[in-house]
Amino acid sequence: MTRHRPSLGNADSGRPSPSPIDHAHHPRYGARRTVRLGAAVLCAVAAGPVAGGQLVLLGKPFGGLLGVPGAVVGYLVLAAGVLGLLAAALCLWRLPLSLGMTSASGSLAGIAAVVAGLVDTVAVFTIAVLVAGAATGPLLLAARALAAEFGRGSFVLLHGAAAGGVAVAAWLSGLYYEKPNTGVLIAGALTAVLGVAAGLAGLRDAGAVRVGENSAPARPVVFGYVAIGLVVGGTVLPALHLLLFRWNEFGAEQLGWLVVAAAPAVVVVALPGRRPAAVPVLLILAAGGALLVVTAPGPVPLTIGLAVTLAAAARAMTALDELVRETTPHAVGLCALVVATAGLAGLGLVDLLARLIGMGSALTVLGMGVLIAAWLSGRPDRRLLPGTRESSSERGAP
Repeated sequence: MTRHRPSLGNADSGRPSPSPIDHAHHPRYGARRTVRLGAAVLCAVAAGPVAGGQLVLLGKPFGGLLGVPGAVVGYLVLAAGVLGLLAAALCLWRLPLSLGMTSASGSLAGIAAVVAGLVDTVAVFTIAVLVAGAATGPLLLAARALAAEFGRGSFVLLHGAAAGGVAVAAWLSGLYYEKPNTGVLIAGALTAVLGVAAGLAGLRDAGAVRVGENSAPARPVVFGYVAIGLVVGGTVLPALHLLLFRWNEFGAEQLGWLVVAAAPAVVVVALPGRRPAAVPVLLILAAGGALLVVTAPGPVPLTIGLAVTLAAAARAMTALDELVRETTPHAVGLCALVVATAGLAGLGLVDLLARLIGMGSALTVLGMGVLIAAWLSGRPDRRLLPGTRESSSERGAP
């Protein structure tokens, strides 16, 4: 008989599973493992949500600083994100993911962000942002692989820190709205320091953290990741757009609402009881939050809808990651690429449809797409967890 991967509808995340790295729980690692994980995760958060988030949120102020339209800065950051995605894909298929890669990528991304915060010329700023984007892709991927190697609970740290990073990015953006380079300087310096710290923490066993070969997760799991990417990528920036134009919440004020919306996800991710079977429900809840953003009569209901979307998506992502680690541990990198690609697709879809039918209608279409992906992620497929068997007659049973 063959072994099969689970669907979200019949998997149980409570089932113990060996770590993808056999020596991951060797007694001699102990506290050093925790230090390495913390440094790598915080480095990835500082480079991605914090530094990258500020570049996204402060496109208009950076444009004024550089003497170009804010849209130009937005397109530049988008190009950096695509470049980071391509670099991550290249590393996933061609290079082993290791702690050394985390350290090198973090240090390079941090230095590039510092340069971007120091200069006021378009050419140097462009090069620095593109370099930072290219280095951040492998950094995020390697930190995720490291989290998978260290156990299920590490994903709580990873996604909780990422949600907190979004809140910190919004807070720094509001605090330094008139001096946008200051917040990026802080995030870049922190990224570089944490990148070096991660490398120093693993000097004695830097080659020990490796994920190895790649594999593909079950199809329902992929649909779950697609739904998460779509709903987050297609909701956050459009929600800020609605804050900006629907109620005239200009400048730093709208960034304060994002701080309030992102903060609850930090707590929600850590709550017990994460199960893959709940992922479709969480995705429906996330889509409902996006629809609340569309119909919100004021900034407060819109912020609540955005908070619901971010919290539900973060919790669903954590549950899926824990499931993938137990069933197809070598697929954690591929799943990250699926989410990132879907996020860019969601943002592009909403932006395109908004030009044709308006932002509210575009977000409604996005919500419908997320609901379809949620339904596909919850379809039972009669496949069991790895390590179990089913007869040909059982495969035909409902």
